[in-house]
Amino acid sequence: MGRGNCGRVGSGVLEKGRGQVKIVWNSWALFSVLMVMLLAAGCGADPQPLVFGPPAWSGGEVSQYQVTDRTGKLAGSATVSLVAGTERGPDGWTFHREIAAGEAEDVTVEMTAKGYIPTKSDLIRTDSGGTQKVETVIDRSQVDIVLTDRNGTEIDQRVSVPSDIRDERTLLTIARALPLAEGYATQLNSFLPVVGVVERLTIEVSKRERVDVPAGEYDTWLVEFSTQDRTTQAWIGVDVPHPVVKFIDARSKGLFELTKFTPGE
Repeated sequence: MGRGNCGRVGSGVLEKGRGQVKIVWNSWALFSVLMVMLLAAGCGADPQPLVFGPPAWSGGEVSQYQVTDRTGKLAGSATVSLVAGTERGPDGWTFHREIAAGEAEDVTVEMTAKGYIPTKSDLIRTDSGGTQKVETVIDRSQVDIVLTDRNGTEIDQRVSVPSDIRDERTLLTIARALPLAEGYATQLNSFLPVVGVVERLTIEVSKRERVDVPAGEYDTWLVEFSTQDRTTQAWIGVDVPHPVVKFIDARSKGLFELTKFTPGE
């Protein structure tokens, strides 16, 4: 009798234990699935190999922007233009950007026709304190930089870099030659001569979005250009020639909105 009762109690405890194990197991299984879903949502798209297509732009293209500062106040204007050829010859492209917003900045970058690798750049920055110049010559993995400060003093610097760097200031433009689409991501080595530092940068399409700017309404890809500590957001036109319609610069926090777009010929 005692053994029978003990047997029944033991059986009940065993069945109860199995039920508890089943509940715990199912809870852990559900938790694991949720964690995988959350991690997958946070990881973003897997980077694809960096492969540029032919340029979406033509020589003579001009994009004009209004610039709003981080406080929401209209700060000035900017113009980006592209010219076919460089000082070295007809092959390649010359990127030119002028910004007049608090201070004046004039940037020219020459780059190769294939891969849009920078070969030479010049920066002139003027504010109430004077003028600074940065002249850069790039020969494969060697960069020679000459900085002229506001007092006219020249400082020479030589930097070793990977041979596949792209100039940070041209990234929004050359991204137009990438196969942008939902879920697209890639990586490249970005270089800014002013600071002389190479950064690994991820380019990722966040979503498709219709935006309204002074130049009109555009169907765009929202593209994020991210380093370890900052992200520039750019709205790039879905339709050829894929103009850069709007962007928020990660360094200045300025908002650039297209006011006029003139296609090249």
